[in-house]
Amino acid sequence: MSPGTLSRREFLAGMGGLALAAEVSLAPGLRVHRDVVNVGVLERNGKRLLIDCGEGGVGGPVDWLLCTHHHRDQWTGAPRLGCKIAVPLAEEHFFTRAEEFWDRADAILDHRYNFRPHLFTGRDSVQVTRTFRDGETFEWEGLLIEALATPGHTDGGLSYIADCDGKRVAFTGDLIYGPGQLWEFYGLQKRFPGMRGDYWGFGGAAEEVLASLDRVLERRPDVLVPSHGVIIEDPHRAVAELKENLHAAMDNYLRLAAWRIYFSGIFPTDRSPLLPPLPPVDYPKWIRHIASTSKAIIADDGSVFLSDCGDPAVVTELERLRVSGEIKSVDGIWITHYHDDHTQQVNEAKRKFGARVYVERRMVDIIENPRAYQMPCLFPESIRVDRPMDEGETIDWKGFRLTAYDFPGQTLYHDGLLVERDGQRVFFAGDSFANFGIDDYCSQNRCFLGAGVGYEKCLQLLLRVKPHLLIAAHWGPVPISEDYLRRALELLAEREKLFARLLAWENPNFGLDPAWARCYPYRQTALPGGPVEIEARISNHSSRPKSAALELRVPAGWEPAAKKNLTIPPRSEGKVRIRTAVPEVPRRRRHVLGLAVTFDGKRLGEFAEAIVDILSG
Repeated sequence: MSPGTLSRREFLAGMGGLALAAEVSLAPGLRVHRDVVNVGVLERNGKRLLIDCGEGGVGGPVDWLLCTHHHRDQWTGAPRLGCKIAVPLAEEHFFTRAEEFWDRADAILDHRYNFRPHLFTGRDSVQVTRTFRDGETFEWEGLLIEALATPGHTDGGLSYIADCDGKRVAFTGDLIYGPGQLWEFYGLQKRFPGMRGDYWGFGGAAEEVLASLDRVLERRPDVLVPSHGVIIEDPHRAVAELKENLHAAMDNYLRLAAWRIYFSGIFPTDRSPLLPPLPPVDYPKWIRHIASTSKAIIADDGSVFLSDCGDPAVVTELERLRVSGEIKSVDGIWITHYHDDHTQQVNEAKRKFGARVYVERRMVDIIENPRAYQMPCLFPESIRVDRPMDEGETIDWKGFRLTAYDFPGQTLYHDGLLVERDGQRVFFAGDSFANFGIDDYCSQNRCFLGAGVGYEKCLQLLLRVKPHLLIAAHWGPVPISEDYLRRALELLAEREKLFARLLAWENPNFGLDPAWARCYPYRQTALPGGPVEIEARISNHSSRPKSAALELRVPAGWEPAAKKNLTIPPRSEGKVRIRTAVPEVPRRRRHVLGLAVTFDGKRLGEFAEAIVDILSG
């Protein structure tokens, strides 16, 4: 190993603050300081320039701070440095108008189908001294620094390239973690050309990341310094390994990507071909498509048990059928998942028809308290659940047997309903399948890899309960094949290994899950001088227990919050409540709180946030 290069183990230890990896010298007057991110420290003529600053723990006076991108772990400590700040021109507003961004965040959070930018940005504004465009140079104390546009991790991110005593060093933000590896994958959620939104674009920014790294390599750097990761002294080899690993993971993903069925032409059919479609099947005589995503189970007496209700046309059609005598009543509504196109007319149907709402128990909270979550396609109106059902619980309804299951396919908050009558077994699968593909195209939905989670759990369930066909909300009846289910399981097992190789975590789900550390509720209201309670929720995707140290950071004038420690068992979510209080005279109507996380000894900075809106006193 070359002098000055740290192994992955050494780096991870250094993220915990050990002296072993506190700083690395790359050249006279150039070192890398370990904060929550790697901080470039350039020293000339008694002055210092930082490239990113993390939480500002470098110590001592600073002349300039150059930020690679707007994510808050890069620059949380900037206000306390009291220095001049330079940022990418394309992302200037995240630095200078942070409060305005958060004041308008409801427009992002509700009905969300786009994720560029996601919400991992600063809570408070800072004053910016200058901005950089692509190719601009900055002369500082006789040192020339080039700003290079390198989109991918964010749309407007920059890399900075500096020649220091004969060594050319490129500070690349989060484009790469180390040889062949990324820090996280969910930041690559972006529409592919031809898509109408980022929602379907799992890995959509992957090629952009690789193209940006190629731009960096054209400058012939000797060393790459990522924001997270190891110092890279063989840039060409590291990027070549990343290309290999990233392409292998994406090629596997594309073999099952259901969006390729309804966004045809984006990828050639001979690249990572999908499984061939199965022969079409018909609805059973007792199931009727109503409108949009809604399907009706119709009893002999004309009563209806509805699956999903997201479009006004559903209520209109049900009323027409009732008036015409084709149906008698709407007794129940089963909600397959919380997405707006499945839920936003449920309350209207309850009012109009007196229908009762049924979900599997793990779905209750996001249906009743949607604003407590930061998830895609969120319908922000609370829906009261009348009949929660436990996993595997069966009810009899007018000659039908209805069995509820947790079914975390398209999204973590998703359920399935097995309906049996006259020897027919039909499984209402919501948005989890097309013919034949799976709908894990949005990392923000928290789709996990591995045994007993995500689609692996769904596929194993279908193999066990053996339905004769599936009802897909957007597709209608979908044939089912045991062979296809097993082939999909094989591809998912391979995918877990490929993403484990690509992502710099003990378990790849940490790099695939944007909400493994989160605040609950995400949005809440409070009175001036009133109490605020946040529950920090930490998912441990690992097979070993993990520790977490948590600090709720509050705006000036708020009651300080106690620091909390938590031990989380393997493959579970740990929870701890943290309390604070609003000032008697709040300075703003909306406040954003930050949750700083140290996980398994690694300082991650303000990894999550929560929004508190102050009501009139």
